[in-house]
Amino acid sequence: MMKKNKRMTGLFALLLAALLLTQVAKAQTVNPKPFTVPEITEWQGAEGTLELSGRVIVNGKSAALNSLAELFAQQFRQVTGKPMAVAKGRPKAGDITLTLKPIDNLGKEGYRMTVGQGVSLHAQTIQGLQWATRTVLQICDKNGAATLPKGVAIDVPQYPLRGFMIDCGRKYIPIAYLRNLVSIMAYYKMNTLQIHLNDNGFKQFFGDDWSKTQAAFRLQCDTYPGLTAKDGSYTKQEFIDLQKWAEQQGVEIIPEIDSPAHSLAFTHYKPELASKEYGADHLDLFNPETYKFMDALFDEYLGGKEPVFRGKRVHIGTDEYSNAKKEVVEKFREYTDHYIKYVEKYGKQAVLWGALTHANGNTPVKSENVIMDCWYNGFAQPRDMKEQGYKLVSISDGFSYIVPAAGYYYDYLNCQWLYDSWTPATIGGEKFEENDPAILGGMFAVWNDHAGNGISVKDIHHRVYPALQTIAAKTWTGKLTTLPYADFDKNRWQLHEAK
Repeated sequence: MMKKNKRMTGLFALLLAALLLTQVAKAQTVNPKPFTVPEITEWQGAEGTLELSGRVIVNGKSAALNSLAELFAQQFRQVTGKPMAVAKGRPKAGDITLTLKPIDNLGKEGYRMTVGQGVSLHAQTIQGLQWATRTVLQICDKNGAATLPKGVAIDVPQYPLRGFMIDCGRKYIPIAYLRNLVSIMAYYKMNTLQIHLNDNGFKQFFGDDWSKTQAAFRLQCDTYPGLTAKDGSYTKQEFIDLQKWAEQQGVEIIPEIDSPAHSLAFTHYKPELASKEYGADHLDLFNPETYKFMDALFDEYLGGKEPVFRGKRVHIGTDEYSNAKKEVVEKFREYTDHYIKYVEKYGKQAVLWGALTHANGNTPVKSENVIMDCWYNGFAQPRDMKEQGYKLVSISDGFSYIVPAAGYYYDYLNCQWLYDSWTPATIGGEKFEENDPAILGGMFAVWNDHAGNGISVKDIHHRVYPALQTIAAKTWTGKLTTLPYADFDKNRWQLHEAK
């Protein structure tokens, strides 16, 4: 009897060992999280891969859904070289199905991707489905094949605003590049492109002569003929078409007209608007003609049946004006409040540069439903701005400013530090809780301070691309990134810029 028990015990041990080995082998075949930029926030791997059939099924009657499916099919063909057609009806094996469906906890931009016998992409909004299709494209792009690992992804951005600002005032950036930039941003799920439409160089580089200092306003202007830059500009129709293209890709264009500083283009056109005390790049805030001029300029782009500024947000500038005198500070605050309310009367949400610590005073400035780009804590102390009611965007000069070949700020961003140490919850030296509702998200910027320094658009792009991938990762995934930077850096170069 004892010998039989020993044999039974040995047999049980062998069976248990075999079962454990089977489970280990099975676990090793479960698909790890596929590499994407930004990283998928939640992934449950399954076994096996799915070869895509070349059909995308639209599950619904929405015109926007059909448009997204057509765009996705076109981009799939470009990325993989494989056919993709939009179809109706019951999904077959290998098909991709797009479905708009209320799902808890996905928010406006999240999505669920299930890869089994087919691919089911679910989201509550077109925007969410847009980002789901980018994930499919990236996985196929990196695989070099029209295949996906089986599993379930639930992917939700940690921050709602993920963006980039480009200075087109000091250097003309062709519209064709801006269109390509929109596509690249969309590929990496970045949703905001701020276009800085006017600015000027520094007079010390132009013989200390304001009249010879570079300045430009880059948009067609009919109200003030001759204001538009001669060395490169955008027609109204080009700018409208750019915004429409961006809307189709899930990217919002925020146009910026910067004043009352950085305003040399306006005072070149109308010298009597210039401050005699603080320099010709400062508008004279005590001159009533300044308000008339700027009111009419905003009217041109915000009014009419088809406004040139199509989006829900407009940036009014308000950066780096002198605070030498109390009466100037109070007048600056009055000016800022005026243009917040001026764009709001056209139904737009105002965005402005943080300057209200630098310009601390008594004149009230509207904060409710106003977005502030926090770039330097000495100009706008972020905790104070939060207390006043502003919604904040983290765009700190010490972390995320590129100034090509200038010798200050960054020529290339420190992407490893940003990936390892930064999220939008860090604004300068201030650290907020992750997902603090006052912080909308984060951006980086390219400032072309040194006009005419030989830096080409290609040179700018060489600096932008790695920064864009890194900021995309950290604004979407935040603290939830799991890959070491070395692995992120090695893998991200295997993705194309966009199609």
